[in-house]
Amino acid sequence: MADPSLEVCPDFAGDLYAAIRTDLVNATGTTHEAVAERLRDAWTTGHEARILEWNRQREEEAQAEAEIEQARAVREEEERIAREAEAEKDRFDAEKKKPKMNGFNATVTVGDAIAPRPSQYAIQKLNNFEYVELWYFSPDGCKEAMKTSRSIADDTFSLAKLDDQLTIRPASAFKASRSALPDHELPFSIFLRAKNLFLMQANAAKWPQTHLDALALFFWHLENHSIRNNSELGDLVILHYASRVRLDWHDRLKRDEGFNIGIINESLLRSINEEIWDRVRSRTLTASNNAEQTSAQQQHRKTSYRDSSDPKRRPSRSRSPSQTDNHKKADGFPTPDKGKNREQRNKGFSRGAGSRGRSACAICLGHFAHNIQQCDSSNLWDKTTPAHSCRTQDGRIISTNGLPLCYRWQRPGGCTAENHDSAHICSGCGKKDHGAQTCPRGEKA
Repeated sequence: MADPSLEVCPDFAGDLYAAIRTDLVNATGTTHEAVAERLRDAWTTGHEARILEWNRQREEEAQAEAEIEQARAVREEEERIAREAEAEKDRFDAEKKKPKMNGFNATVTVGDAIAPRPSQYAIQKLNNFEYVELWYFSPDGCKEAMKTSRSIADDTFSLAKLDDQLTIRPASAFKASRSALPDHELPFSIFLRAKNLFLMQANAAKWPQTHLDALALFFWHLENHSIRNNSELGDLVILHYASRVRLDWHDRLKRDEGFNIGIINESLLRSINEEIWDRVRSRTLTASNNAEQTSAQQQHRKTSYRDSSDPKRRPSRSRSPSQTDNHKKADGFPTPDKGKNREQRNKGFSRGAGSRGRSACAICLGHFAHNIQQCDSSNLWDKTTPAHSCRTQDGRIISTNGLPLCYRWQRPGGCTAENHDSAHICSGCGKKDHGAQTCPRGEKA
């Protein structure tokens, strides 16, 4: 549509419109001038209406264009803000990844002592709130960490998964030591030193204070537990308890089944104590049996060598039956009596190695005739004094508190083995300076 304001009113009084005027004059009975004037008025009215319509359309178009321009401006502003936010995020991420050096207090000096530094592997475990052996915080673990930190190149890295993303970390953070020991194999003094550094490093790794308090209470209870004074294996029992419980604590925390590690489970501690004592008894008895077998074999070899080297004890191959009957006169020894030897062997089974009569029973300390190999009396020979030892189902002798006892130590000949001194205890009274044969509680022979 063209702009109506540019239109020019036609000349309705001219010759071009003469025919139209004539028709209108005849129809209306007016003059040519009046008809031309009416035609001009009609055109002017239409012209003004067209101008109004034109202006209205122009205003609408201008408004629409303004709205479009405003929307474009808003969109561009939003895009600009998004670009700036993305750029700010990139700058923030870059700044976050960039190593930072904190400031320092110009008036503060280095401390009087510097705590040993564990390996990067142990520190990474703490940062991830994972279980790590206390060996890494022991003097040996820290010394190895110092050596390995010098030998591993600084540009050696490994991939790691962190928050569903792969990250690059130093290889030393993932390298476990081949020299690491489980907690229960540490000497108890080293265990106490290592747990102190462990708690310090866990605090530096921002472990929750409730967890740190529970661990501190856990170690304090174990260090001061009465079993350390009441049992020869108390320290070993404590180490096994600490090793197992702390590992189980970390496993439970991962499954959201955490418990208060600072509360000591006495039933579990007793179970571990019994388990360790069973191992010690088994090893002690095995060592004792092996020593007895070795001693018997050596004695047998000595006897065999002595008999073979003594001409008087060598049997004559050319001896006739009559000479055999007169064996006593020929070499001074009587002819062996198989029945008599068998009887002597049966008697020797309960008499012991001495010549004073029957040896004392290791359980009841009695010299009276009974099967000392199977005696399991709860009292001594006097039937009133409680026995200090008892016999297990497999025939072993143990004290009433479960300590395995050396059987040879209770016999007249004693025991010379040095690999199980802890089992050299009197089965009648529990003292270490004598065996059952000389125990003051024993029946007088």
